[in-house]
Amino acid sequence: QNAPVTIAYWFDYQCPFCKQNEETAMPQIVSDYVKTGKAKIVFKDDQFLGADSQTLGQTARAVWDVAPDKFYAWHKAIYDNQGTENTGWANADKIRSITESVLGTADTDKVLALMKTNGGTYQKEMDADRVEGSGFGVTGTPSFIIGKQLIVGAVPYSQLKTAIDTTIKNQ
Repeated sequence: QNAPVTIAYWFDYQCPFCKQNEETAMPQIVSDYVKTGKAKIVFKDDQFLGADSQTLGQTARAVWDVAPDKFYAWHKAIYDNQGTENTGWANADKIRSITESVLGTADTDKVLALMKTNGGTYQKEMDADRVEGSGFGVTGTPSFIIGKQLIVGAVPYSQLKTAIDTTIKNQ
């Protein structure tokens, strides 16, 4: 929470480039910077690829509300199980299955109930993240703002590392 560097990270759960980023750069960022307290990640929704994206974005917000300590494990599990864009892969059964595998049944029930009661609020928050990103020049996913540097696309870990290290050094 009190890390000196904030990484704002815009993503879409259906984006294949986000999945690539999650498989390559993100594990190293989490290991080298987040777990060591040097950086924190602020997840920002840019769920623009269709209905599955919207549903998963709302589910993610409910997961955060129920079990913030398990959010990243859930987030990773979604990418590990990502289907083909706009094929309906993120249906209710699949979301329940993935969420139960990370949170267990009781917390999954809480998540699904929150989606029903707070879906409209979650959608407004997701829309606000997207507008905020546009204001900063985010034009696609994944996108990052590290310090004052905007990085768009699934870039190599080394590029993100340089931006984080430069931000740390300049503080």
